[in-house]
Amino acid sequence: MKVLGKKSLSTLIKIFLWILFTVCLIVVILGGVILIKDFTFFKSTNTLKTLIILYLSSWPASILISQFIGIFKSLENNNVFDKNNLKRLKISYISSIVMGLMYLINSVILFLNKENENWMIIYMLLTYIITLVFLIFGVGLIVLSEIYKRAIKYKEENDLTI
Repeated sequence: MKVLGKKSLSTLIKIFLWILFTVCLIVVILGGVILIKDFTFFKSTNTLKTLIILYLSSWPASILISQFIGIFKSLENNNVFDKNNLKRLKISYISSIVMGLMYLINSVILFLNKENENWMIIYMLLTYIITLVFLIFGVGLIVLSEIYKRAIKYKEENDLTI
């Protein structure tokens, strides 16, 4: 299967990202409604802060997915060295790092609650892992954007010499 162009892997990934983006938007909309509607119920539990952070992290997740849709759309159109992809990568790494920081805040909140239930310890460990994944992903996107910036520069220089 080809990677670039119409009827390629990039087209399939773009379709999957649209589905994921739609689900994420539904979570953003319904999550806000549920938090506002049932705010008094969550006020009495220690999970309110965690739920708010999880809800807020759905915003940068939506932004991240939308940027990847744009990147894969340009790949589908064979615009590999599109300068707009640099902007999309920058927005993506900012979104990823913001999500990592949100989960870091969530893990600190969970640690300070000092609940010793087994599920809470497992949840804290998973939160630390998710934190590291998003922070490392953000750093990886920073590196990728720098490589991409140089590739565009080399391509433009190559186009001028021909």
